[in-house]
Amino acid sequence: MNFKKLFLQKYQNNKELSKSFLWRLIQILSKQGTTALMFFIATFFLPKEHMGIYNYISATLMLLVIFSDFGISTSTSRYITVYNTEQKEKVKKVFFNSLIIISIASILVLFFVILFKQYLFTKHFNYIIYALPMIFVTPLTSLLDGIFRGLKKFKQLAKVTLLNSFLGISISLILVPSYGLKGAILAQIFYFLIYSIILLILHKGYEFKIEKKIMWDIGKYSLSFGIAILGFYFFSKVNILILGKYDLFEEIAVYELVNKVFTIFLIPFSVFGQVLAPNIVEMFSLRKYIDIRNVFSKLLKYILLLNILFIPISMVIAKFGIGILFPIYLGDILNSLLLPVALTYAIALPVTVINAGILTSTGHAKLMAIQNVISGLVNVVLNILVIQKYGYIGVVWVTFIVQSISTLFLYLIYYSKISKLCS
Repeated sequence: MNFKKLFLQKYQNNKELSKSFLWRLIQILSKQGTTALMFFIATFFLPKEHMGIYNYISATLMLLVIFSDFGISTSTSRYITVYNTEQKEKVKKVFFNSLIIISIASILVLFFVILFKQYLFTKHFNYIIYALPMIFVTPLTSLLDGIFRGLKKFKQLAKVTLLNSFLGISISLILVPSYGLKGAILAQIFYFLIYSIILLILHKGYEFKIEKKIMWDIGKYSLSFGIAILGFYFFSKVNILILGKYDLFEEIAVYELVNKVFTIFLIPFSVFGQVLAPNIVEMFSLRKYIDIRNVFSKLLKYILLLNILFIPISMVIAKFGIGILFPIYLGDILNSLLLPVALTYAIALPVTVINAGILTSTGHAKLMAIQNVISGLVNVVLNILVIQKYGYIGVVWVTFIVQSISTLFLYLIYYSKISKLCS
């Protein structure tokens, strides 16, 4: 199958889809670029110990936000599209009913933090307090973003993101040098808060009426995504909490800096996955299962071959870039982390493309959710066992090994399922 011919024909024949994708791409790049820049600003101005604490607090807040959001953005985007096509009278009611769900969830999470702070949040709770508004602000931002995506207002969303990116970077440059760690935390809150306020003003057509059917639809659909996100957290951020428990904050600072750099390397593959997705959806609806299996096999083969170059090149670029911009992070910790992190992100390359572009598009999101949760829990247990003997480096290597094995099993199971459809 000629990938180039497939994509060019698809997007040349559908100018609306091409424009929507272009604006969506601009939004993703500006949003991810801004969060990366704000992170690098904090890295530049904060001591390594404080940067480690900042990452620990961010990981803690991310876990709390998962429970206050739980996939609402994805669910809202889907049902806005459905209602806009089939039941337009419900579109205006989505915001209020979704807001009720995330408000109840956020309040419950806040009560949980207050009740159990002396047991679960014993480290740096004075800084966590500053970050608690994120429990409310982040789900609100996700909700509004989902509504605008569902209404296909990609151009407007991209423009708002670009404006807010400028404001977010400016705020970071003011607050971080002046107020240190507190300033870095507050900059994040202001960034998401301003974004939410602008979208609240631009969104037209609110109807403040409770409708249980809407709440049930959105809440039920978001549950599977929330579980998948939680499972992914057990891979991506739980290591930070485990390292923080043993006061390895300098190691956290270096580890998260390397992760941030490698995340930037993944952006082109993430974009490619989003380009691929609508084409796979179309093929699946036309029952072209053999073509889908061929695309899956070829992509997996090509990406694995690409990894032969990706691993050494990414390690060299990462170390060179960190050495120029953040020379104080050079040393034994960085040298020991580069290889296992590069290998972990080499596994993430096919995951970024194939999971988003193929597995989700063929209705196998539940399979990914199960894989994420099971392997994520295994990762947590093994990391707790190895850290006392092998320290931070044991945690990083265990994560790579678990992710490799779980991804292999996921793709073997998926190949078996799609092959059954072919027959």
